[in-house]
Order: sequence, then C-alpha cells, then structure tokens
Amino acid sequence: MVPEPLAPIRLARPEVGADELEAVRAVLESGALTMGPLLEAFESELARACGVAHALAVSSGTAALHLAVLALGLRPGDEVLVPAYTFPATANVVALAGLRPVLVDVDPATMNIDPDAVRSGREPARFIPSTSSGGPAGSSSCRSCHCSRTRRARSARAVRAACGSLGLAAA
Repeated sequence: MVPEPLAPIRLARPEVGADELEAVRAVLESGALTMGPLLEAFESELARACGVAHALAVSSGTAALHLAVLALGLRPGDEVLVPAYTFPATANVVALAGLRPVLVDVDPATMNIDPDAVRSGREPARFIPSTSSGGPAGSSSCRSCHCSRTRRARSARAVRAACGSLGLAAA
C-alpha cells in the first residue's frame, strides 16, 4: 500500500491583489526587468520610509546577507556568531566572505539567537542574530551582553538578518 502524499504546509500565503498584479504587468511591459526607473524609485522611497540615506534592492535575502557581511570589512578567518537554527544562507555567506561561522544556541521560546549563549561564547565582535519567521531577534540585548564582556566593545557589529521581513541592516 502506497501512502497518499501529505499536503504541503504553507508558512504564509502571499497577499496579491489587483494593484500588485498591475505593478508586475507594468514592469513586464517596460522591458526593464532587472534595473530601471521603477527600481530607482523603489529604492528612493524605501530609503525615505526607513529614514536612511540609501537603500539597495537585491535579488534575494542571501544576496542581501552577503553584501552586508562584506560591508563589515572583516579580515579573512574572523569569526562571526550565527544562530544554530536559521536558513543555511546565514552561515554560508559568512564562509563565502572568507570568514568563519560559529554556531550559537537559540532560545527555545523564540527560536532566535540566545543572548545567554552569546554571553558565554567566544569573543568575536561580529554576529548575525537572524529572525525566525519574522519574530524579532534580540540584537540589542545580544550586542549589550557581548559588549559588556569584551574590550572591543566599540567595534562590535551586527548584521540583522530580517529576510522574512522588510530589510536587512548592517549596524
């Protein structure tokens, strides 16, 4: 007896209405699928909405993470703390940049990086407290607990991986 295949469990259902479909149609008809005036307008509006000088749209969360890690200006072999429970790209982009990902336990209640694990961990001043399914990661608590015990407190940097929500920021 062959069991029936299980129905997929959806994480979320996208909300696409007439306005979104019209915007996609306009882009397809413009012939500028990857760059152009609509992208520039989107980046400008996003920067304004976020209260920052610049915003950059990329093709994926992995590309955004990679650019943010490169922007940190770390040296090859530097360690970066990443949560043990996350999308593989979180650690992969660290390795792709020539850095060393160090897995850190997560808080079982939030499934995000555990600030207590950061406190008791190694001393790299870099970490990626990625969010789990859009739930906020405690990056400020991780930063404060890490900085309180390291002499490199002023240089501590975090890449906030928010690929399940709007934006990714290097802080």
